[in-house]
Amino acid sequence: MGLLEGRVGMVTGAGRGIGRAIALALSSEGSAVIAADIRLEEVNATASQIIEKGGRAIAVEMDVTSPASIENAFHLAMQEFQTVDILVNNAGVVYLRDALTITKEEFDKTFSVNTTGTFLCSQFFAKVLKEKGSGGSIVNVASNAGKVGFPGQCDYNAAKAAVINLTRSLAMEFAPLGINVNAVCPGAVETEMLFEVAKFIVDQNRQGDPVALMRSFAPPQLSRLVQPEEVAIIVAFLASDKAAIIRGQSINLDGGATPY
Repeated sequence: MGLLEGRVGMVTGAGRGIGRAIALALSSEGSAVIAADIRLEEVNATASQIIEKGGRAIAVEMDVTSPASIENAFHLAMQEFQTVDILVNNAGVVYLRDALTITKEEFDKTFSVNTTGTFLCSQFFAKVLKEKGSGGSIVNVASNAGKVGFPGQCDYNAAKAAVINLTRSLAMEFAPLGINVNAVCPGAVETEMLFEVAKFIVDQNRQGDPVALMRSFAPPQLSRLVQPEEVAIIVAFLASDKAAIIRGQSINLDGGATPY
């Protein structure tokens, strides 16, 4: 029996990287999975991978900035599985701009996806569970950038810091509904997004190798990049009943890079 046997979990941003790894981890622990993403082709691949491994999954197109899109995704999930017990808010974007050049539109978009999207999905999920009279769990994917901050991404740093604070707030407000809320703060995880960050820096400097630069981001204590699957298994644990005493926390998953 897996940690999540009989559960149903929705993962946003499940088309690739950490989101895909989380969807696979939930399935491996026994959960049915609603793999949600704005990129339908990518999230179809995630759902297919779960099904090929003997799991249960559907892919849904979801824009986390759109309440109508969120409602439709939950409607499809309820049609297929009759319930949703777990929500993992993983969808996110980052614009690699310094504070002097980032536009208002880019700054707003970062908050709209990373922070407002997390709130809107959590709010709708909580309303569904309140109506059903059943509990569940929310795991938000924040970032160590929300604790320490990194140059050239003030929008992302601020948005993820807001997710950390939102996690504490929702944990308090949703506890009476039987919903546990926590967050994880990954650091340098070997994903397409991290490679894009490295490539952006190399292109700006007009020299260097993006793969080598990405490898240099590895936390010194770990001496390698964090793998998406390592983040995913912690998310699966936090989504389970075993994590009942962990509440409102934002746990660093960055190989010791962040000191608090």
